Amino acid sequence: MQHFPKMSKAQAYDQARHEFYAVRYAEDVERRVAKEEAQATGAYFGKSYLQVGMELEDKTWEEWKRWALAESSRQEQRRLASYSGLESGDSEVLSDLDVSPDTEVVIPVPSSTLSPAPNATAPVGTTRR
Repeated sequence: MQHFPKMSKAQAYDQARHEFYAVRYAEDVERRVAKEEAQATGAYFGKSYLQVGMELEDKTWEEWKRWALAESSRQEQRRLASYSGLESGDSEVLSDLDVSPDTEVVIPVPSSTLSPAPNATAPVGTTRR
């Protein structure tokens, strides 16, 4: 603006921006050509930022997927336990046994809970021991 007094600030900014972009583009081209020449002679530059980022994303995805599968399995076991009359602790025991949802599970009941009350009468046609 000092050398061109008739140029407005917007015009000066626009011209400086165009000059900057032209220089940056030329440097990028030089950098790419130098890298290609080095690779052609056997240089190795390691992984690019994109490759590193994709590997980190893949690792995080796989961790999340493992967590999600385990969480959905736990929720399914809780859901099945709520319909089968099992206690919440029993579903954890079943998960330790690696029981699939299709497997019929028989939980042993202590014999003390099966004996009749002392003053109970036997059904008709049966004898009491």
